[in-house]
Amino acid sequence: MDEDSSFVHHSASNLAIMWAAIASVGWYILAVAVALFFASPYIKEKYSNWRTKKDEEEYYAKYHKNPDLFEERLTAVEAARRKMQEKYNEQAEIAKEKEEAKKELKRQQLLKLTNNLNNGNKLGISDNGPSSSKSSTLRNDYNPLMGDTNRGYKPPKRSCCGKKCG
Repeated sequence: MDEDSSFVHHSASNLAIMWAAIASVGWYILAVAVALFFASPYIKEKYSNWRTKKDEEEYYAKYHKNPDLFEERLTAVEAARRKMQEKYNEQAEIAKEKEEAKKELKRQQLLKLTNNLNNGNKLGISDNGPSSSKSSTLRNDYNPLMGDTNRGYKPPKRSCCGKKCG
């Protein structure tokens, strides 16, 4: 039992010692943390600039020592650009052909529509199917001047507004 209590007491004293050390310099630690927080964007920018400069120097040193490697890389880049340009040109040509086909189809439809218009046909009716001018989709006893009892205007109910209006 004494060993357990001495262990708890000993660990508590260690915790108290560590807390006392932190408490004595706590404000300094907090100040450094705040300063690092506000300085971190500046530090990151400086680090990225340094890293970029270092990479450029390594690149220059590598290709300066071996000009054949540099020439090989340039030709590879040029070949890749040429390949991409050819692919783009093919896609542009296909798109242009599709656009011309669409325009031609629209022109043909418009031409057909205007020919039908000149013949006295109704717009939107094709000449392919047999059309009967006698058939009517309306009822035989339809008269537009007569009112329809199902869908007529119904005035609102006349009622009091609820405020003792008479």
